[in-house]
Amino acid sequence: MKLFCETIFSDTLPAIRAIVTSEMTTRYGMNQMEIAEKLEITQPAVSQYKNGIRGKRVRQLLSDPKLVEWVRDLTEDIVNDRVKLYEKVCEICAITRAHNIYSKKELDPFLCLIQMWDQRTKKDVKASV
Repeated sequence: MKLFCETIFSDTLPAIRAIVTSEMTTRYGMNQMEIAEKLEITQPAVSQYKNGIRGKRVRQLLSDPKLVEWVRDLTEDIVNDRVKLYEKVCEICAITRAHNIYSKKELDPFLCLIQMWDQRTKKDVKASV
């Protein structure tokens, strides 16, 4: 069984990076090297995000105004060194799931590590009582 995290890393995170890259360029006037440093990726990767080569779900993410606002806030936090993008992966997952970015068909075959851990913890607590 595939973990949902794999989808986040291969599909959603690149789209988020593409949007963040665009925001850093347009709102903050950052160049590709500065963006690469902030996102802890290479300059060629930044170029690919800017040129639409990476980030399949960009349009889908941009279609949700609340999600766009969340990404703008995230970008501001990254620019101001309040957070690193990798620290937000589980939050990105939860938010995109809550905003129905993924269809039920896309979600059903996947497991979420956090949900698995939560269920395991509940079983352990019940067993010890």
